[in-house]
Amino acid sequence: MRRLTLVVVGVGAVVGTAAMPPRTARAQEKTNAGLRLSVVGIAVKDYPKSQNFYEKIMGFPVAFTFSTPDGSRTTTYYQTSRDTFLEMQAAFGDVQPGVTHAHLLTDDLSGTIARLRQAGLPAATGTTPMPKTIGTTISVSGGSHVKNVNVFDPDGLRLELNEYLPDSLTTKASKSWDARRPSLTLSVFGIAVKNYPESQTFYEKTMGFRVAFTFPNAAGQVVNTYYQEGRDSFMEMQLPAANGHPGFTHAHLVTNDLAGTIARLRQAGLAAATPGAPQMPGTIGEKINVSPGAKTKNVNVVDPDGIRLELNEYDGDSLPKKAIDTWK
Repeated sequence: MRRLTLVVVGVGAVVGTAAMPPRTARAQEKTNAGLRLSVVGIAVKDYPKSQNFYEKIMGFPVAFTFSTPDGSRTTTYYQTSRDTFLEMQAAFGDVQPGVTHAHLLTDDLSGTIARLRQAGLPAATGTTPMPKTIGTTISVSGGSHVKNVNVFDPDGLRLELNEYLPDSLTTKASKSWDARRPSLTLSVFGIAVKNYPESQTFYEKTMGFRVAFTFPNAAGQVVNTYYQEGRDSFMEMQLPAANGHPGFTHAHLVTNDLAGTIARLRQAGLAAATPGAPQMPGTIGEKINVSPGAKTKNVNVVDPDGIRLELNEYDGDSLPKKAIDTWK
């Protein structure tokens, strides 16, 4: 994100104008939440079809898999870079296909929980997840074997806080990563929120995320806020689109060579989107764009369930790159 005129954006700034330029926060003056994006979870309708898409077309290696005790559901972890993963499960029950949650990694889960409780995040009560609460006990997942606890934001969106154990499957996958592989590093997860000021308070005051930068949407009326949880990872927050609902909206994957990545995906069979028409599942955008807000080169890939993966390349003017460079 950037290093120019640095402006701290306070809680409650929700309305912008089309002429309002992007603004950045002084990263060095904000606290460090000590969290970084490690996993984005998705639910899919047709598991074999999505396996083919992510393995054969996107080229993501399978880091590991595990199943429920009764063997009825399988979870696949795809490795997008040395330290980032896509977690895929079949949609079931009332879980619809789409982005379901995000994992944020900490080196000290107990300390992070204590900090969040001190910031006013109450412990969950009962068995039904409640907004603006944190789980009461640290668990160790039976699948990936990581220490974890769930936080639920004002809209009930689930953020799973993780700490890796030495024998965590994610730790083992990171250690065995082949640096020669092409990578698409998870860098951003997007959310839409119902009450912007309430969510600003939650993410800034309670979670302690830094405001990296803000910019207005195309209509010039709603501010997009990029929060920086760790040096290289962000959360993009905005209001829902017309007729939309609060929830997880998309994920960004960063590459050092966007044109080369597009060529590789096209060669693997990913069809180009039809110009001038809504982008269809299983396609990639027909051309590279430059975001007027974040100023990143980007193109959208839409998976078989319509999940949007925004492929990004950062250059010197990209606001995420400037935020990374000024991180302390």
